[in-house]
Amino acid sequence: MGLQLFRLDGWKKLLTGFGMLKDKSTNQSALPGFTRMLPVTLQVLYYSGGVAKNAVDIPSESMIQHGFEVQGDDGRLYEAFESLNGPAKIEQALKFTRMLGGALVIMDVAGAGNWEEPWYPEKGGTIRDLRVYSCERIMLGEMETVQMPESVYFEDFERFVVRKTDGTTFKVHASRCLVFKSATAVDASFPGWLDYERYWGLSAIYEGLEEARNFGLSNQGIAHLMQECSVGKYKLSNLEQLVAESNYKAIDNRLEAMDMQKSVINGIFLGEGEDYKRENVTFAGVPEVWDRQAMNVSGAYRIPVTKLFGRSAAGMNATGEGDDDNYCEYIAGLQKIQLLPPLLKLMQCLNAGLKVVPADEKTKKVKVVINFNPLSKRDQLKDAQVRETMSRADRNYVESGILGPEDIIRNRFQGGYAIDTVVDEDYVPDLSGNEEDEE
Repeated sequence: MGLQLFRLDGWKKLLTGFGMLKDKSTNQSALPGFTRMLPVTLQVLYYSGGVAKNAVDIPSESMIQHGFEVQGDDGRLYEAFESLNGPAKIEQALKFTRMLGGALVIMDVAGAGNWEEPWYPEKGGTIRDLRVYSCERIMLGEMETVQMPESVYFEDFERFVVRKTDGTTFKVHASRCLVFKSATAVDASFPGWLDYERYWGLSAIYEGLEEARNFGLSNQGIAHLMQECSVGKYKLSNLEQLVAESNYKAIDNRLEAMDMQKSVINGIFLGEGEDYKRENVTFAGVPEVWDRQAMNVSGAYRIPVTKLFGRSAAGMNATGEGDDDNYCEYIAGLQKIQLLPPLLKLMQCLNAGLKVVPADEKTKKVKVVINFNPLSKRDQLKDAQVRETMSRADRNYVESGILGPEDIIRNRFQGGYAIDTVVDEDYVPDLSGNEEDEE
């Protein structure tokens, strides 16, 4: 909870609240801290639908739904990934991460011994399932960090303690786990954070929480305005006398009778000195306010209004194209931070068993490289333009004798399209033309 701020210059005004507890200007000051919500509250916000659910689901789905390619894969690696229902499992882990801050995916390996023991993929074992757990089911308080600097798990956990649905726990070695952490990391040395926030990071719901709250207040105001869009004014001839006599029952009976007449005969019987008028409330400016609030929420979550609120785009003008480009750049950044590290580990483990990507001839090590597919049709168009440009360059290389057709196939199309060209450093073609001179 934030601290209550007070003015220190002594200026106060009772009617407006200036300089007092209800002074609205104090709400514009930066507070030391933020409104922390319990994980159960974050889940309620998500499962209640609306902005919070879209802020979690839309980026999570965008990160994985377009797929990826592994350089050197002949199709078997991605088939193995799909056979594990990998896209859906990874998407669920991403949703848990954005909702609560983190998630753990356990690789259930057949023929690799007990889950508590380390697993070395190169020594055998087949991944038969991927089990997804939210960070709420990881018992950090029962786990110990490794304090030996020479360990690969230094200042991290070598074994995770996971809570089962019946309340009991089990341990699993980190070598069998894919760890998903929030893109919003915190300074672990700062004393204000909780243990699970230090390790996993913060929920993505916090990114636009204040803007979403203001947007909710605007929606409530519009709903209340709709209920009072038409206000009736009643004039009773003996109102002063009834009030003086405290005869409020008679006032209620008369008003109730008028309301019933409006419902039954669509009209009102008025006595001498009585009158009834209906005044409509204007909605001028309300749509503009709603749009501005929606834009604020959209900007805070970095998701276009058309996606976050499901609104139809009014043409792809310059602003629409810019929004789409910014969103794709945002998702590409999340892919590198949140998705790539655990996904790369999974594909390396799959490749250790299938041996699809060969080892480097010099280093004798296997290097798995993942390329994410374009995120939008406009990215696909740019990719097609790049390929057209590279095809002209490759044709010039072949005609000049610098590269052969087999070099083009290996560099461009083996394991997914790539624009980098790698040649054998030991081979340098003779382009001097000395052989012709000798002849």
